[in-house]
Amino acid sequence: MKQRTFLPLAAIILASPVWASASSVSISTAALSFNGSSGNVTSQPLTIKSNSSQAVTIKALSFSNNAFSNSWVSLPVTLSPGQSLAVKVSAQPETAAIQGVLTIVTSAGNSTVSLTETAAPSTTAHSVSLQWGPPSTGMPTGSYDVDRAESGSTHFSHIGSTPASVTDWTDYSPQAGQTYQYRVRALDHAGDTGPPSNVITLNIP
Repeated sequence: MKQRTFLPLAAIILASPVWASASSVSISTAALSFNGSSGNVTSQPLTIKSNSSQAVTIKALSFSNNAFSNSWVSLPVTLSPGQSLAVKVSAQPETAAIQGVLTIVTSAGNSTVSLTETAAPSTTAHSVSLQWGPPSTGMPTGSYDVDRAESGSTHFSHIGSTPASVTDWTDYSPQAGQTYQYRVRALDHAGDTGPPSNVITLNIP
């Protein structure tokens, strides 16, 4: 006949350590989203609060990648019951959208916050080079004016000038994804303007 040995219940209870649960800490949000469209580092606040009846130590903030960081608070920090810790999470602008996870390591357990960073705009510079010939009207030319209008608009704005000896000009200010119309006008030595050239339309990638 087998004999079964039972440990005293009191011994089992005394030998079991008491651990604070993760619910002893609350986080102000479960997710943070950063907009990288400005091309600059962006930051958002995050609050960690102790709901425990005992002190809770915030040991570390661990980020899953280098796109996200915390440079505002030095850890570890011990929170008294009911006390809160304000943290600032920062995100670097990225050329492609990126996701990450912030793990908050505490003596009460770990909590996570989802992180997302939208893509920063492309920094590729665009330019438009224009060339033209002298006017066929035979008017004496003192200079040329270069005009530009956005697609669909009849309003042309003066964006550059050249002397009569120069029949080319480069526009360094077009924006990606826009469509522009260009024309050139010849001016005589008195500043009077002749008829404009033909209009060309260009799509900026």
